[in-house]
Amino acid sequence: MPRKPSLARSLVRWLDAASAPIYLLDSQRRIVYGNAAFSRWVNRPAEDLAGVRCDYHTAVGVSGSIELAAALCPPPGAFTGELTAGSVAAITGEGKLDQRQARYQVLLPGDAPAGLLIVVDGGGPAQAEPSESSQLAPQWLHAMLQRLRGEMGRRYHIGQLIGESDPLRRVREQVRIASEACPRVLIVGPPGSGREHVARTIHYSQPAATVGALVPIDCSLVDAEELQGILTSLLRRQVESPTQRPPAALLLQVDRLRESAQHELAAFLALPEVELHTLATSRVSLARLASKGRFRQELAYALSTLTISLPPLRSRSGDVPLLAQFFLEEYNANGKRQLAGFAAAALDELVAYEWPENVAELAQVVRAACERAIGPLVQPGDLPDRIRLAAGAVAHRTPAPEVIHLDDFLAGIEKELIERALKQAKGNKTRAAELLGVNRARLLRRLAQLGLGPPIAGEEEVVFEPIMSEPPAKESQVKETAEKL
Repeated sequence: MPRKPSLARSLVRWLDAASAPIYLLDSQRRIVYGNAAFSRWVNRPAEDLAGVRCDYHTAVGVSGSIELAAALCPPPGAFTGELTAGSVAAITGEGKLDQRQARYQVLLPGDAPAGLLIVVDGGGPAQAEPSESSQLAPQWLHAMLQRLRGEMGRRYHIGQLIGESDPLRRVREQVRIASEACPRVLIVGPPGSGREHVARTIHYSQPAATVGALVPIDCSLVDAEELQGILTSLLRRQVESPTQRPPAALLLQVDRLRESAQHELAAFLALPEVELHTLATSRVSLARLASKGRFRQELAYALSTLTISLPPLRSRSGDVPLLAQFFLEEYNANGKRQLAGFAAAALDELVAYEWPENVAELAQVVRAACERAIGPLVQPGDLPDRIRLAAGAVAHRTPAPEVIHLDDFLAGIEKELIERALKQAKGNKTRAAELLGVNRARLLRRLAQLGLGPPIAGEEEVVFEPIMSEPPAKESQVKETAEKL
């Protein structure tokens, strides 16, 4: 008599027959099962992924199984039952992400969760448009990072290129052009804005086997003789090992290059039949320095075939939440305790901060906050003191002193005195002039200038002319006039 199939075997057979991708993670976030639809979706046998741990991040600087596992990882709240739905992704052959909606089910054989069952919608990435209030939620920010990762593919390390603001969209497009055309590129931006990072992203955007070395040169330290030796070696390497993307010089802080070294570099760039590839970073535009006589003009133009300007972080505060989520997920990638994101109040404080040291400072602040966080979300109390103190200073900022325009203030007082004198004199202008200590003609002129009477023919426009411009009355007369008013 045939043996009755076990419940577990029947369940696996049923899951394998399902048309939707289904996979199972254990309590340590390791992949322990995937059905046939899952294998087709990720384009590799599920058995190859068995035991791979899923960390909640955006696959920064990783590849292969770890990259795929990161894309498949649900938010940390799914493992506690706080979230029952969200999004996961698979990696396509081009290195981009296929994002889809998914449902999460915690498996509870006892007091502690045994794992998480994930059912992926088979109809494709039909993701609902979020409400305005949910666009800063951790799950939405993670999905945005995945979308950016999917758009840029594996070719670019997305780090300092993250953001949805117009300046960052323009920078990403310029990076794409520089990566494809490989001109001499100048990257301009304040310290901490990621200039060197962008330069390396451009150079290493091609497959590793086709890319030559990138040789960093600190232009603030090198002299003409040292520069000559480095560039000669670089050109020799270019001839000996031709690649699709030849070796290039990474000229760091090129705006601080000494005059003699500028002359040497200009000579190398002018060599016939030799093309020296350069990526240069600078705090300011070289063309602007050249216009002030502080940089060789022909060298400034030679290094600036394409200029990429990186904006300071304070000018694009709307990108801070997405950048903060990115650096938090970088922390998750080390495999330690997994964080979902930031509480709304913590994000408010990050957005309000001025970030004098730009993106580099934000990365340091997020790492410090992640180390201090206790729950799944980074709270305001987890942020460094300077961030919270800055937020308090903004909330209790001393109002700017009121500006007093002296002419307008004195004209207002003069107008009030004239009106009081006319009322005291019952409209008699001669008597009012006596009360004010001026003659009648002077009073009529001021009435016209202050809009209290008809204009006087031939009278020039006067913005303000004090009443007492005539010889002052005697002290006793002024005292008597004041008493009458």
